[in-house]
Amino acid sequence: MAKSKTARTGARSARPRPAQAVIRDLHVYVSVFVAPSLLFFALTGALQTFRIPDQPSAPMVIQKLARLHKDDVFAVKPARPKRPQAAHAGGDHDKAQAERPPEARPAEKPSTEVMKWFFAAVSVGVATTTLFGLWMALAYSRRKLIVWALLIAGAAAPVLILMS
Repeated sequence: MAKSKTARTGARSARPRPAQAVIRDLHVYVSVFVAPSLLFFALTGALQTFRIPDQPSAPMVIQKLARLHKDDVFAVKPARPKRPQAAHAGGDHDKAQAERPPEARPAEKPSTEVMKWFFAAVSVGVATTTLFGLWMALAYSRRKLIVWALLIAGAAAPVLILMS
């Protein structure tokens, strides 16, 4: 007795997809959608590790991206209002505070500097592996149109939300 054409060719509709394949596809789709935001947070986080956006000489776009990272607003941080002078005759403490430059900070421990470099390296690693994942999804996916659509949607969604 001859087998039917569907049985001989092993058509996909004859059997359900294994759960592992469904989970793998779901992983690719979700990863591609969140990849633009992950890249944004990794790179802006690396800049903030060294307080680069807080420098007065930092480019305006860097300052705005840092504020977007921290405060969900694409704008330059407003200047702090000046402290009003104390109405009473200030003691030595008030005089010392007024004379100290605002950028004077206590010296950091060496471990703090090492930690900053560690987290900067982690940020670069996250960005790198995200880019590799995007490349793999775009190069090896059977459903490239869905992958491209999700990548574009993941990049456009935050921009559209900010514009609204």
